[in-house]
Amino acid sequence: MDHQFPDLPLGLGMGLTMNRHARDNFEGLSETEKEHIIFKCKDAKSKKEMDKIISSLSQDEKFDELFQGPNID
Repeated sequence: MDHQFPDLPLGLGMGLTMNRHARDNFEGLSETEKEHIIFKCKDAKSKKEMDKIISSLSQDEKFDELFQGPNID
């Protein structure tokens, strides 16, 4: 297994490894935005929530919905 993202939550690291577009977008975020995404991932209660975060990262539009409210839903 590739340990390209050792400091990230497992689900986020795996998602970024499998989704190049999400990885590129994540790498383009500021450190503060990255930290916010990491906290969201740590708070994710299910695979569905984690998938939604990765999916949002892979979109070309800004990720504003990830930075709103305490929940992903």
